[in-house]
Amino acid sequence: MSPLRTMDDVLLDGKRVIVRVDFNVTAGEDGKVDDSEDYRIQAALPTIQELRQKRCKVLLLAHLGRPGEEESILSMDEVHRRLQDLLHDDVRMLPKLYGSQVESIVQGMEQGDIALFPNVRLDDREVTLNQKFAEELAAMGDAYVNEAFSASHRAHTSIVLLPQLLTSAAGRRTVQEVDVLTSLRVTAERPYVAIVSGGKITTKIGILEYLLSTVDKMCLGGKIGNVFLASQGKWPDTMFTPDELAVAKHIVEKYGEKIVLPIDVVVGNDDGTYTQIIDVSYVPEHVGGVWDIGPKSVAAFLKTCEGAKTIVWNGPVGRVETRAYAVGSAALVEGLATHSGNRIVGGGDTVNMLEKMKKVDSFNHVSIGGGAMLEFLEGKRLPGLVALAAP
Repeated sequence: MSPLRTMDDVLLDGKRVIVRVDFNVTAGEDGKVDDSEDYRIQAALPTIQELRQKRCKVLLLAHLGRPGEEESILSMDEVHRRLQDLLHDDVRMLPKLYGSQVESIVQGMEQGDIALFPNVRLDDREVTLNQKFAEELAAMGDAYVNEAFSASHRAHTSIVLLPQLLTSAAGRRTVQEVDVLTSLRVTAERPYVAIVSGGKITTKIGILEYLLSTVDKMCLGGKIGNVFLASQGKWPDTMFTPDELAVAKHIVEKYGEKIVLPIDVVVGNDDGTYTQIIDVSYVPEHVGGVWDIGPKSVAAFLKTCEGAKTIVWNGPVGRVETRAYAVGSAALVEGLATHSGNRIVGGGDTVNMLEKMKKVDSFNHVSIGGGAMLEFLEGKRLPGLVALAAP
């Protein structure tokens, strides 16, 4: 893609700068966001602090949760509290996304002050590329910085239209993400191994084909791994659609020698109070829930990674939100944390595991992007980055 406009290319000093961040973090069991859930907030801090040093009024715009979904937390209160803790300073909470009241508050801010908008997705025009909404947001600032790489694959108003109305640039973390992932596409050292997991194989055909055309080996876990097992007769094929099985068969025919599949898996009930490790050669017809890979599979995946110069991992290999089914992913984290190769990790749930295990710093690059990371690697044009392309 074309080079990005960066913060070095535009004049930001003293301006009201709307910084589109991704603070879509999860709260722990105590309902608070702490140092095991705040990686996406911390990733934006260098840009925030640099703008403060430039005497900007820093206006942070973020999304959180999915309006309309049950149990989706939409208030920015916990994000606001954690942000103040990390900055060791006050952050103003704006009452609305736009309007004369907000303009008045911003006007009264001191240079270097920070304010946080309400959740941008509380206005349903955010997800519909609404020009009027973009203009209302743009009236609150003089310039725009994209520090939300992980949302840049979304064609949303604040990602695509807002930067077209203001002086705009990519934030420091966004530039870093693009640089690291571009180097993977262009100069990844071999041997090169990918670990990919996830839900629906039909949504990942492009990235699977791209990576398999590039890497030396690919380890597949989660539901995607199970589809491939079913396509080879090692799993009840009634659990998957004909389209899913056809995709897996096609990919195996083309790249079979590169694919490493689970040897054993963990089955059990929904809450993890009952679990059993079974060999994939002896899967009963009515197996029920399959939620993790077993210890033999973990060993096989780590064996595949031995000697690799580059390892890319996207997506936990089990349903990690349930402790009993996080064992396989945790074992991979431990095994790869001391690996000598260049290890790049992405995907929200995978990053959450690294945070909880205090292993983020043990990897070369932990991307804040999940879907954005995969689409970038696949070579797709991310709408949010297109809007920042240098002329």
